[in-house]
Amino acid sequence: MAYKSIEDLIKNRVFYHFSEISRIPRQTFFEKEISDFISNWAKNLALEVKQDERYNLLIRKPATLGYEDKKPIIIQAHIDMVCEKKPEVEHDFKKDPIKLVLDGDILSTGNRTTLGADDGIGVAMAMAVLEDKHLKHPQIDVILTTAEEEDMSGALNVDRTWFNTNRLINIDHVVDNEIIAGSCGGKGAELKFPLEYTEKPNNYQGYKIKISGLRGGHSGEDIHKGRANANILMAELLNLLREKIDFLISDLKGGNFRLAIPREAYVTVALEEKNIECFKELVSNFENEIKKVYEETAKDLKIEVSEEKLAEKLLSKETVYKIIDAIILSPNGISNMIGSLNVVESSCNLGEVYIEENYIYLVTEIRATFEKNKNYIYNKISLIAKYLGGELKDFAEYPSWTYRANSSLRNTANKVYSEIFGEEIKTLAVHAGLECGCFVDKIEEDMDAISIGPNTWDLHSPSERLSISSAEKVYNYLVKILENLD
Repeated sequence: MAYKSIEDLIKNRVFYHFSEISRIPRQTFFEKEISDFISNWAKNLALEVKQDERYNLLIRKPATLGYEDKKPIIIQAHIDMVCEKKPEVEHDFKKDPIKLVLDGDILSTGNRTTLGADDGIGVAMAMAVLEDKHLKHPQIDVILTTAEEEDMSGALNVDRTWFNTNRLINIDHVVDNEIIAGSCGGKGAELKFPLEYTEKPNNYQGYKIKISGLRGGHSGEDIHKGRANANILMAELLNLLREKIDFLISDLKGGNFRLAIPREAYVTVALEEKNIECFKELVSNFENEIKKVYEETAKDLKIEVSEEKLAEKLLSKETVYKIIDAIILSPNGISNMIGSLNVVESSCNLGEVYIEENYIYLVTEIRATFEKNKNYIYNKISLIAKYLGGELKDFAEYPSWTYRANSSLRNTANKVYSEIFGEEIKTLAVHAGLECGCFVDKIEEDMDAISIGPNTWDLHSPSERLSISSAEKVYNYLVKILENLD
């Protein structure tokens, strides 16, 4: 069905709910308002509701007639979202609503901010299921979690008494003809070095180098797509410059979030007038060469140079070289593949580089299916800290969800998909952290889980887009799975 306007679209109950929650800010760690909103909504439907101190929600809907003796099913999604925007866009994620833009079958924000379909569309589908009195299903326990996009602390701290069944449908995938049956674990790594400063020489001039126009994306699901990392490009350029000219650094920053591939970075350099022409030529040549490398995945890549006022104190030459070395040595991108599944097994994303309180910070997200490989990558970074005199700490660790060969729930989902759409659905593991892994130790029986979701692109970036027809397809699929559960 084609929708002509947002007003027309929200006649569909899934998109009505998505529109409603898009009005309410839901940045990670600031989920109280959206949690309270959903809690009150569910109570008005006379549903059983539990809300914990982290604003996780359990909403229980009784089984329908004829399904009372069937095992309950959990539907699970997360209510927080990644908050990324274009630099020129004015948007306060703590108070401003997400502005939805409809273009044919695509829902987006017009490339202004993240859309929040990750995982707002999963939440909206769960709400539509909860309110519909005409569906057929066993008891449904909807569990909506917080802080998924930062450290999964919501899911990790859900009370185990909330689980009275071992089967679970997570709605947080991004391809509508796939079932996810396993996901990687991960953790953040924060590497920092103390800064040393030097007085600004009188004959030095300031120039800002800005790298922009990169596509960015999800640090797990898009890590294999050949997308440029702005932090890595910045270090490559600085490494090239130091081979030819002397310079110091006044300021630098790259990326905003370790779970997003950095789209932009800048550095303000200080150099003598005699080196300016050579400097500009080197930057221009680097831009031309790097555009060839990323011709397909970064068509809008640009590197701009502009005059910039310098700070009174500049980073010392030793500090500048240490920063360049640390970024270049930092592991980034694919580490290992699972050959039989042709999916990434382990990777890392150098998502943030910034200066704060006399330290330079490099923040990386490490992902791996196997604990051994997660530790291997972390130990690589620890060697950088050791030899360059930095400090390293890990944080926001979450477990992997191991593939299960035999799954009754997956068999039902496969059968239903084939009957509805006349084709087989693909089953695979995904190189992203899904909350299913957080629930394995909370469920008494072996957890039987799947993850599904509609076609969504460029998560964790302002280019995030959702297919409306795909969301309708997945919702109808979900409803039929519930109806056909043993």
